Amino acid sequence: MKTKKLWVPAAVVMGLSPLAYSSDFSESAFVKDSSLKILARNVYFDRDFAGDRATQSQRQEWAQGFITTFNSGYTPGVVGIGFDAIGMMGIKLDSSSDRINSGLLPATGSGVTGADKAQDEYSKAVGAVKFKIGNTVLKYGEQIVQNPVFLNTDSRLLPETTEGLTIVSKDIDGLKLEGGHLTSLRSMAQTNRASGVLQEADYAGFSYALTKQVTASLYASKVENYWTKRYAGLQYIIPIDGGQSLTFKFDGYQQKSIGDGLGGDLDNTAYSLKGTYAYKSHAFTLARQQINGKGKFSYGPDGGDTNYLAGYIQYMDATREDETSWQLRYDYDFASLGVPGLSFMGRYARGTGANASSTINDGTEWERDLQVNYVVQSGSAKGLNFRVRQATYRSDFTADVNELRVITEMPINIF
Repeated sequence: MKTKKLWVPAAVVMGLSPLAYSSDFSESAFVKDSSLKILARNVYFDRDFAGDRATQSQRQEWAQGFITTFNSGYTPGVVGIGFDAIGMMGIKLDSSSDRINSGLLPATGSGVTGADKAQDEYSKAVGAVKFKIGNTVLKYGEQIVQNPVFLNTDSRLLPETTEGLTIVSKDIDGLKLEGGHLTSLRSMAQTNRASGVLQEADYAGFSYALTKQVTASLYASKVENYWTKRYAGLQYIIPIDGGQSLTFKFDGYQQKSIGDGLGGDLDNTAYSLKGTYAYKSHAFTLARQQINGKGKFSYGPDGGDTNYLAGYIQYMDATREDETSWQLRYDYDFASLGVPGLSFMGRYARGTGANASSTINDGTEWERDLQVNYVVQSGSAKGLNFRVRQATYRSDFTADVNELRVITEMPINIF
């Protein structure tokens, strides 16, 4: 490892230390409300492809990541001013030329399997200035955006980030209003901004808690030369005596290609309905998802995780044209057996009727997921999280997949 690269996780501390120790700022809300946290994340990723449709036999890499997050308080006054920053570094622990492109590490060249290789390490640092009036925050710079029509993904080693202007208002009790104008996207295993992928994107929307049990959301977005999207969501929680509850969740999208149509010829609607019955330590979920219209429900330039649909699981998303899918899921919390922090999840999903290509208009796919998660509850290692995720995927129109992810996360609160 090159020692000079180690500055990245500590860059925020070094850059802001003069403020932290200045007599002018030491007693201000800017300092007192500031926080500095480090997340040490270790990820082993193994995706094996099988069948005649596979173009690569395996994507298998192991890496260590460090994510340092600084969030300042605000200066005094009617308009408070603050600053947020994220320093990130990824270190290769294991990879080879024939196992690259897992999403953990950037590859040299064009990422050609068998010719290029994963970088030994990479780093990036982003920041945004923020302004606050009441409970409304305006932020400009590179940041992590999370809403139903623009959602940066954090599903590998380091999170995806987006540059632009965002505004979030919570001045009205129970109502969250937000909007943004975004100009570039930096993917998870990428050090430079991919401005060619995201040219411009605008979004606006709100989420409102009508009651303690009912929440409704409406959002809209426009991604230049790709598509427009509209989203509607509704969640209804019904408490029942005896440690029971019912939760119903609806998510729906309408998508239409615009401009150069870089995402393809799209004019579709996608929706899902999910119901969960919880009884003490048990939770049972049944979900159905439907895609109607022209083209696949698509996302990516508007964030790698911009999909609130129930069918979006570990590997498959069941979003091909005309596809119908359903899902069964079971969750168990071992706290009732005297093991707090330990949980299990098992899930099976199946999609049918997928218009997957010019020759396959009735494709079928299914996935089985198993997950075990444990969070240390006390002691010096409190918050340490161990997670094992296994997925088995089969399809008659694309490569079969067996996938294993082993993730360890240790949060460290500096202040």
